[in-house]
Amino acid sequence: MYRFIGRHTPEILALLGATVAIVWCGLLAWFVDPLWLNRGGAIVIIVGVLLAASRFQEWVQQKLATFLETDYDSIADDALRTVEKETRPLSDAERGTIKAKMKVQIHKDFAEIFEADKRRLKAWEVWLVVFGTFLNGFGDFLIRLLKSYGT
Repeated sequence: MYRFIGRHTPEILALLGATVAIVWCGLLAWFVDPLWLNRGGAIVIIVGVLLAASRFQEWVQQKLATFLETDYDSIADDALRTVEKETRPLSDAERGTIKAKMKVQIHKDFAEIFEADKRRLKAWEVWLVVFGTFLNGFGDFLIRLLKSYGT
């Protein structure tokens, strides 16, 4: 659960905020004044822009880089000792080669993960801004249209 929420925190918060705004403003639009849905659209646009402005992925990348710089050697040494228990002792040259290859592969794997996360966030940003802009422009019209079908 933590791995999902931790990685997806920005979009979960953005979608939660947009949903609350749409529901609340939708109810106000239905029962008070149709213009409230336009205002809800403006809030959704703001949420989309804030999501675009968040630098969450950059913060995570910086934390990972710091972690790899400070703790990588001790973690890699522990992993290699575990492997050596199952196989044979490794020479210092072999250990150094394996550690270097592992570090390159770790950076490559995380770069792919971060790139996928960036694309996903960009898609949510676009959808929020497009949807919010639509509601901002046509929200009152939609409410009036829906109410006219009931009468």
